[in-house]
Amino acid sequence: MFTQQQERTRYNRLRAVRYALSRYNNPNPKFANMDTMGGGGDCTNFTSQCLLVGGFRMDYRQTGQATEWWYRHVSLEPFDQYHDDWWSCTWSLPETQLRYLMANHGQVVDLLANPALARRLSLGDIIYYDWDGENRFGHSAIITAFDRNRVPYVTFRTLAPSRPARNQHWTLRHRRTAVRIWAIHLNDRPVVYTQPPNWNALTPCEQARK
Repeated sequence: MFTQQQERTRYNRLRAVRYALSRYNNPNPKFANMDTMGGGGDCTNFTSQCLLVGGFRMDYRQTGQATEWWYRHVSLEPFDQYHDDWWSCTWSLPETQLRYLMANHGQVVDLLANPALARRLSLGDIIYYDWDGENRFGHSAIITAFDRNRVPYVTFRTLAPSRPARNQHWTLRHRRTAVRIWAIHLNDRPVVYTQPPNWNALTPCEQARK
């Protein structure tokens, strides 16, 4: 019998990519569309959905940047119309999603310090962007293609004022020069944490929903 730390699943990178290319400009009604909530956009909600479809399992251990990653459907109306779904900050915010994945499921690559390392990334890896220099990543995108020189291209939802985009050069040159661009090279067999959710202990990222 597997222990919690030994059980693993396989990351189906192609399935995550197919989902990204089909949903980047066609949000899934099974989840909230966070672009409509005034909270900064839908980019990381989208990359979390890609990881979920690719085989990552939700993590309900305890509230914290390294110990949870989940979305809770409270009712089944499209796009969380009643505003009652819950989710962890690691599900919806790029900075905390990166911290969670760093702690559990992959290795960080500093792409501005060594751009050549971008060619060593894989489909389904996630790239994070900091344009403000406030030591906080404000955007995430998923690698969905490579050119003939193995330069990665990314797909993302919502990057105001830009529209959702498919297969853009990983530097996202339509924006000003980023202060930091980090990638997370994800493990092919991420750990599965099997603890069931305790909704009395877990706290939604939007605490007013509790």
